[in-house]
Amino acid sequence: MDWIVGYGPPPDKFLGKVQKSLKGIDTYKALNERYAKEPKNVEVLYKLAEKDESRYSPDLTKKAEDLYKQIVALDPEGKAGATTFEYLKATVPYTQAAEYNLGRMVAFGRKPDPAPLRAFITKYPQSPLVKSAYEYLGNYYQYYAAKGDAAKFFDEYTAKYPQEASALNSYVERIIKDKEPLDKGIELAEKTKEIAGYPQNPNYQQNLAQLYVLKGDPAKADEEYGKDFIEGYVSNAVYALTGYANFWLEQNKNLESAESAADLAGKMAPASQWYTLQTVAGIYVKLNKTDKALAVYGPEFINKNTGDQSVLASYASFWSRQEKNLESALEAARKSVELTSDYYNNYTLANILFKTKKYDEALKSAEKAVELVRPMAVKYEGFSTQQYEKLVKDIKDAIAKEKAPAVRK
Repeated sequence: MDWIVGYGPPPDKFLGKVQKSLKGIDTYKALNERYAKEPKNVEVLYKLAEKDESRYSPDLTKKAEDLYKQIVALDPEGKAGATTFEYLKATVPYTQAAEYNLGRMVAFGRKPDPAPLRAFITKYPQSPLVKSAYEYLGNYYQYYAAKGDAAKFFDEYTAKYPQEASALNSYVERIIKDKEPLDKGIELAEKTKEIAGYPQNPNYQQNLAQLYVLKGDPAKADEEYGKDFIEGYVSNAVYALTGYANFWLEQNKNLESAESAADLAGKMAPASQWYTLQTVAGIYVKLNKTDKALAVYGPEFINKNTGDQSVLASYASFWSRQEKNLESALEAARKSVELTSDYYNNYTLANILFKTKKYDEALKSAEKAVELVRPMAVKYEGFSTQQYEKLVKDIKDAIAKEKAPAVRK
């Protein structure tokens, strides 16, 4: 078991295993051949047992168990070498690993029995595998044990690992199964929620809500796992997707994946999160997918938000920076100024008018922006009006250049 049973080796170890296989090192055939020659070689027995166990055949599973038992008999003191459990970052003697694997297999065999794993914990209390042994036992006691035995085990498990959310949650799920003791379940679930932090774990929240339902408090269940929860969860997911896309855009790699992430974020974002749609549009623009940007954050979007000044202003400013979709941006900027004629909105309008070469109107808006921004510079130390005044100068220069007679060559 080099990784989680049933999931194969971790990615960074997989290539090495493939290379060994190509060279005929530690293949099933090679190990069987070595076993025929060295039937008491503990290393060979352990590696062959792992191979047999991983094939999920009843006969081979039985063979793996027999091999593990041989290891324990041949090397009871664990002096014949060691193996590493990569996913646990734990190196232990082959004998200890064999006893652990035997216990785990029996706990989930045809006739589940927790005794071998319990014995392992008692025998090796300082082993780096103890925590994992408790996790496997947690699954056994959650689903198979009698109520009293389960409560006794989970009291022990959670006392040993009081800050381990998965331990507490296993106890919570057993309490839900038994439908009692609900107050204790809620206490554990609240602590699990606290340990997990944000973003909230949906499984933990569902369990907490289920406990409140069982307790006859549906309003509290809704508070924990209702509309607010799912909206927050979606928001976090959208944030993660756009963050992922922007990261890979900066690296100029995984661009197809970045685009897919943006696609999903655009579909998931609530209509109220116009700033998310703007972020998605910005990703599309960077990917040179302007049509897709306009589809999520273009004229159709702004037509639905003509009464919201802050949305109009942000939309106009965004497209002004991109120097695309300027006619729609201009319309939004005009409406924004109509609703709130402040220095920022006038400055945005002036910029777009300048870029669309409507110089006379641009100058009026730019001068209005300067007029409105100057009191801010007086009120707030360090507030600069330079960019606003520069825009006025740039527009005047453009007007002068336009009116100047052409120079003959």
